Amino acid sequence: MTVIKYLNQPVSSLSLHFFRFGYGLATTIIIIRYFYFGWIHTYLIQPTFFFNHFGWGWVPNLPPTFTYLLFIILLLTSIGILFGYFVRTNLLIFTIGFTWFHFSDATIYLNHYYLVSILGFLLWLSPISKYDTPIFGIQNWIQTPMPITKLWVYAFRLQIGLVYFFGGIAKLQPDWMWEALPLKLWLYQSEGKLPLLDPILGLPVTAYVFSWIGILFDLSIPFLLAFSRYRLVTWSVVLLFHTFTSFLFPIGVFPIVMSLSSLIFFPPNWPKQIWNGILNQNDRQVQLENKLDEISSNSRLFITEWILVVFLLFQVLIPFRHIFYPGQVIWTEEGIKFSWQVMVADKVGEALFFAQGKTIDPRNELTEYQYRMMVIQPEHIIQYAKHIQSKLALETGQRDIPVYVQSNVSLNGKQAKPLFAPNLDITKIEPNFLPLKGLNR
Repeated sequence: MTVIKYLNQPVSSLSLHFFRFGYGLATTIIIIRYFYFGWIHTYLIQPTFFFNHFGWGWVPNLPPTFTYLLFIILLLTSIGILFGYFVRTNLLIFTIGFTWFHFSDATIYLNHYYLVSILGFLLWLSPISKYDTPIFGIQNWIQTPMPITKLWVYAFRLQIGLVYFFGGIAKLQPDWMWEALPLKLWLYQSEGKLPLLDPILGLPVTAYVFSWIGILFDLSIPFLLAFSRYRLVTWSVVLLFHTFTSFLFPIGVFPIVMSLSSLIFFPPNWPKQIWNGILNQNDRQVQLENKLDEISSNSRLFITEWILVVFLLFQVLIPFRHIFYPGQVIWTEEGIKFSWQVMVADKVGEALFFAQGKTIDPRNELTEYQYRMMVIQPEHIIQYAKHIQSKLALETGQRDIPVYVQSNVSLNGKQAKPLFAPNLDITKIEPNFLPLKGLNR
């Protein structure tokens, strides 16, 4: 049996439908949090200047009214995804709208927001998006789900597994392994969040133990979940791990996203098994088995499946791109985004710009959050320097005014050092796919 024929074997679509249910739940929580905490105003309306991802400068920022309208649409579509109505349309609208919002300012980049966009696209591309599965009619569609091919189940398993695996690879660096940094700093800062554990969390050895647990957890979880023998115990560890970290660290809904997503590693018909167990219907014949026996495996992939394969190939390759850049990736930030470098560094810094003999403090224009994110990321510093140059050109009529920066950044609590030399005109640096010139590595 060829690989393609094996991947085209039909299986139950129930696990993927419940994956979609978990996706709708997590995204609904994300959008509600933006309304509740006032983050729409803080991150998308209050700023007067926005930073761009490289190559994404064409994404426009919406006026305040349309920004709130966008989030209302995101809330309605995420609820639609959750409850199983107009699934394909809601997935398309939500994924485009959420990606637009996430890419409107590069300082609000989060790994799990990137994951939300990826999973939204994969769900929209998958066969389950063609079928509405209303939550209120769960008893009907859970008994007779439409079959899908193994390829789609494995695709989602691979995507979730990559998040864990590359998260573990990112931790294989000296600060994390040999100095327990930045975990040592974060455990100290988390004092009081779990009072009963404070005496243990405060011990120097605890940070080292947790650092290595983090490495082993991320690198092993995808493989342990793949084996049915260890799956239930492994998923229990996943729940315990994400619950514990959510109490200690400010990581938003990431624990919810990963805990629910990891259910995709269970058998495709696990919701049916639980449903029958709750209703004591274990002896009932499942109509799906008869359907599967009647369907033969195809020996070729169609256009949608080829799009899926190419997309997943990029997801495997993109996280490796930072190895082509000199220096430590958590310092240079080159290739760090879209690579699942999840919570591997603690960086703080400050920056002042100089032009025409004047000192320019970016805190007078940027929000507090934008300033904190800008001063630790070289590409953002260059963007802001060019922004200063453009403003001065309008004020003075002079073009190409040199702009300098005095930036000092501390990585993992160590002594601060500059990202750029103070006598370097950083507006001359052009970000591209090559290593940044002038960056202090």
